[in-house]
Amino acid sequence: MPPETFALDARRSTALFRIFQEILANIARHAGATRFGVHLTAEAGQVVLEVSDNGRGITEQQLGDPGAMGLLSMRERAFEFGGTVAIHGAPGQGTTVRVTIPLTRP
Repeated sequence: MPPETFALDARRSTALFRIFQEILANIARHAGATRFGVHLTAEAGQVVLEVSDNGRGITEQQLGDPGAMGLLSMRERAFEFGGTVAIHGAPGQGTTVRVTIPLTRP
């Protein structure tokens, strides 16, 4: 993505980078994926990071696990800026993580 498309302040940039790191770590540790794709876009005043893999697919039980600190930290980092983290998985079909963070605080 060309840098002139949108600008992120240092705090948002760091939060998005850390969320991306956690997504990649989770793919490496848990997914059993052989590939993944990454899309970064600006839509309607927010930055959107979407990462999909072809792994085993996260379960509802894993999503609700209170001990899943990586998932919690991703949500907290996005929430700090009024953003969201949506995670969807299907058995044998992989997982998609969609992170949205407003470019400015509402």
